[in-house]
Amino acid sequence: MAPQPGDTVCDPACGTAGFLFAAHDHVVAHHKNLTREQLKHLKEQAFTGYELVQSTARLAAMNLLLHGIGSEKAVPVVVGDALVADPGQRFDVVLANPPFGKKSSTVIVGEDGRTSTEKDTIERDDFWATTSNKQLNFVQHIKTLLKTHGRAAVVLPDNVLFEGGAGETIRKKLLHECDVHTLLRLPTGLFYAQGVKANVLFFEK
Repeated sequence: MAPQPGDTVCDPACGTAGFLFAAHDHVVAHHKNLTREQLKHLKEQAFTGYELVQSTARLAAMNLLLHGIGSEKAVPVVVGDALVADPGQRFDVVLANPPFGKKSSTVIVGEDGRTSTEKDTIERDDFWATTSNKQLNFVQHIKTLLKTHGRAAVVLPDNVLFEGGAGETIRKKLLHECDVHTLLRLPTGLFYAQGVKANVLFFEK
């Protein structure tokens, strides 16, 4: 992905922010004579992470602060569900390993004490298809987050790349609207549990 000193980098499912400080370290390692403005940008504006789980977000913020990213006034981690809405902000680089899991659902307890589960489907005007598949929703969300000519690298399990229905619609739209230039197939057990094949999808908007 080779992030550059002036780039803005986002991870919409940042966990403990590993991808963000790997991007930071890459910029620092490959650009020895950074200007004061570039260093200020790296510290205060370059990185944004979104994390749903509060305790994980706290770890991410601490990790970033220990690596010299952000300050007490401006922590670059947003706590909340990234998929709920378009944040309006656009980025040069998006790096993501969205949470693995087929569906998310909400448990509803009725007045009579009976429980039922409802699949969480996300409907957004900027999405090509409505689905309860988390990874497909993240692919659509990442497309929205990118600036024109922005670039993305997303870790996805095999099933997302070959699914029919909404998966097919999203794949076709992605190929039509973005330059999907590389699919890196990884050995099993590298990002997910044993037996699940992971891929890294690279595309440019």
